[in-house]
Amino acid sequence: MATIPRIRAGWDGSVDLAFPYDQAFIDALKASIPGRARSYDPGTKVWTVAAAWAAIATRLMIEAFGDVALEDDRQRSARRPAPDRAGDHRLAALHLLPSAPPELIEAAYRCLSKLHHPDRAAPSDRDQAHRQMVAVNAAYDALRDRVSA
Repeated sequence: MATIPRIRAGWDGSVDLAFPYDQAFIDALKASIPGRARSYDPGTKVWTVAAAWAAIATRLMIEAFGDVALEDDRQRSARRPAPDRAGDHRLAALHLLPSAPPELIEAAYRCLSKLHHPDRAAPSDRDQAHRQMVAVNAAYDALRDRVSA
């Protein structure tokens, strides 16, 4: 059991929270962060919160415990995957960062394909919408293996 509250930032932007048992804090964490964005490991007694919700979890932890030890795991190269430099421009076409999870890649594709679809554009803007749609489709096709993983 952790005696000193600790927040560890992961290489992917997620945070690991270790703290002494506090039911009020656990209830606040569950109320503020959806179930799909958090997980608990009973073996290590550590909560892991997804990157999109890391700021909220950090704020809740600091408000609840005050003195919190902060650790940064992003400097450890052993856990960091090799950078996908070839895919950076494809991620930029989908307006995403390299650390984007597969669910976000698919959501960005759906959103941008609806936004740039030529049938939704004015007749004078259809050529530009078609070019944008081709770029979005090419980016998603190149990154499809990350989505299906």
